[in-house]
Amino acid sequence: MRWIIKIILFPIILLLSILISFLKFIISVSGMILGILSFLVVLGSIAALVQKDTTTFIQALIIAFLISPYGLPKIALWVTSYIEFARDRLKEI
Repeated sequence: MRWIIKIILFPIILLLSILISFLKFIISVSGMILGILSFLVVLGSIAALVQKDTTTFIQALIIAFLISPYGLPKIALWVTSYIEFARDRLKEI
């Protein structure tokens, strides 16, 4: 009975493995690009601060944090790790 369940779950585990590999690649590439973009946004926020535009400064800093490696890419890594955990749990069956 157990081997029948393994045969049924094999395509799902295979798809999850491919999805995890693809997501990790996309996250690493986007992390580099978003890191550079975040740096440019921080420079723009400093320019806004020099011009005494505090609302733009704060908004730009929030946007820079979200696109930095500690913002959205970290959330994507968190989601990917949960998908990887689900795949590992299916492999244990």
